[in-house]
Amino acid sequence: MAKDTVSQEIMDILSPVLGEELAAAIIEHRKRTLKKPLTVYAARMQAREYLLTGDPVGAAEMQIFRGWQAIKCDWYLKEKAREAGSINSSTRRTTVDAARDFLSGEDHRWDAFGFPGIRRH
Repeated sequence: MAKDTVSQEIMDILSPVLGEELAAAIIEHRKRTLKKPLTVYAARMQAREYLLTGDPVGAAEMQIFRGWQAIKCDWYLKEKAREAGSINSSTRRTTVDAARDFLSGEDHRWDAFGFPGIRRH
């Protein structure tokens, strides 16, 4: 098969899932950035994985952003959960916060470093 035919076949596989621009970006990412061109078979496998994530565009963008050669559904979901956890961790109370509140009988959950008036963000 000629290179142009293979490239078009890969586009035909990825573009219904990702759209033309992102499909081309994935092909380019594999070819130029990673120096590991996508095959037709691998494109089919990737299209399935993108669809399994429930957010094919987000998964493909994560793949490019992280510099990954490929993406699997569970990798994407773990990364999304990790990101959500790091966002929620900023509001999580520490043991020191709980001990201070318990010992003082006051509610200092929103004070930063125990200084009244200075709020956490």
